[in-house]
Amino acid sequence: MKYSLLRKIKTYIEVSLPWYISIPVIMFSIMFPILFGCNTYEDVGVILDRCFSFLAVITFSNVYYIELQQKTAEVYNLLPNKRKTADILKRLIVRFLFLTCMIGICFASYSIKGLHVYVGKEAGTMFIQAFFSVVAVMFLFGAISFFCVNLSSNLGVGIGIGIVAWMILTSTVALNLPALFNFFAYGVKDDWYIGKVTAIVVGMLFLFMGTSLIDKKSNKG
Repeated sequence: MKYSLLRKIKTYIEVSLPWYISIPVIMFSIMFPILFGCNTYEDVGVILDRCFSFLAVITFSNVYYIELQQKTAEVYNLLPNKRKTADILKRLIVRFLFLTCMIGICFASYSIKGLHVYVGKEAGTMFIQAFFSVVAVMFLFGAISFFCVNLSSNLGVGIGIGIVAWMILTSTVALNLPALFNFFAYGVKDDWYIGKVTAIVVGMLFLFMGTSLIDKKSNKG
């Protein structure tokens, strides 16, 4: 019974997170601590903010589009909307947890290498703040990619829009945005957390809209 359950979980993870996405992400996650030197948790947060938000654009892109890639969309769309929505949400959760684990591994790698903690500050607090910063912005860009691909029904276009949004929001020009929409202010401004909370809220909105698009297209079909 336990073996059967584990086998079902393994199969579901393989469907939700294909190897051609997971392996490159794992390889990049291993390389980040090697390529980018960081002295503090704040430095790690700044670097991984950009790295994992970019990886999220790729990782979340084909959560539903994979059905079109495998030419199983017609059969998949016959499922009741509630069941299909639940399945899509599970896939999103699997990919979110996967990237979150990779972020944790990167932080662990940097910690092993050794990080300086400023006088008067606790390592635990610095870690939590930096980790939250990276996860929040990763979630936002994953949601943007998921929505854009479903909106355009084109993987290349959806990823392209996500990358353009990433390039604009990581540019120096974006630092002049109000705190509410300054998603990469961690390590630069004291009110960085405002943009991170907004990132989570906006990300949830994009996920909702992206999932709704799937239901609408299925009903039309």
